[in-house]
Amino acid sequence: MRNELLVIEDADVHLSILRKIAAQAGFNTTGVSSVDAASIILQKRHFDCVTLDLSLGERSGTEVLERLAELKFRAPVLIISASEEDALYALVRIGNFLDLNVYPPFAKPINLTLLRETLKQIAQDTDRQRLVRAAGW
Repeated sequence: MRNELLVIEDADVHLSILRKIAAQAGFNTTGVSSVDAASIILQKRHFDCVTLDLSLGERSGTEVLERLAELKFRAPVLIISASEEDALYALVRIGNFLDLNVYPPFAKPINLTLLRETLKQIAQDTDRQRLVRAAGW
């Protein structure tokens, strides 16, 4: 069973790159380009991980973090952005304050090797958790 990744990214070229990296790491990918689209799909489907661009048109990825917190989303959240490092880490702190599982951020241009390895690790961890639940431990 492949893991499910939600990519929230409004730049088509970045979405395409993230899809390719995610597939190599063992994920099926669903992409959305807005805060509203992310809110809708998060209510309807389960995801094992989310990648989040902070700048989504005229709206902010912060709104998505708030929505994830409302939904009590517990899977990993990877922030990917061209924002300044201070802003990236401020968002990580906000995510942690909201009780989300926010990983250290990825600055654009993305270190694709590091992203691939991080996603592979998340996929392996998710697979192990599924096995444990299935075994009833």
